[in-house]
Amino acid sequence: MVKLFSIKQPFADKIFRKEKKVEFRRQNVKIETNELCLVYTSAPIKKLSGYFIVKEKLRMPLQKLWEKTKNYAGISKKEFLHYFDGCKEGTAIVIQAIRNFSKGLSLNDLRKLIKNFNPPQSYRNLSALESTLLLSKSGYSPKI
Repeated sequence: MVKLFSIKQPFADKIFRKEKKVEFRRQNVKIETNELCLVYTSAPIKKLSGYFIVKEKLRMPLQKLWEKTKNYAGISKKEFLHYFDGCKEGTAIVIQAIRNFSKGLSLNDLRKLIKNFNPPQSYRNLSALESTLLLSKSGYSPKI
């Protein structure tokens, strides 16, 4: 199943530059190895900007999660701890491949394609119709 992730612009930029090879989430994300994940870059960009393929998901206590991901986290330990403040465990989605869309889709374009579209707070599963529509209109190429 294709998922749509909202990622803040500074972190999305780091992911697309391959400086950040993991996406952190506070909640336990139901996600599988080799799953396709679309990236919606939030304000001020507000655009479906690319996608990544999942290498693996890690869910564990924060200290252990930091130790396993610090070399490719793309953020400082201070940022990591601030993001997970109040959590005992965290999720890391390790990225195996990433690619920008050749066209991408603005928020207005997304709303024209999908009735009542709103970017997710964190992530959401896309229906088969939604994923087919978004991939076909965004310049998706399965070659990474």
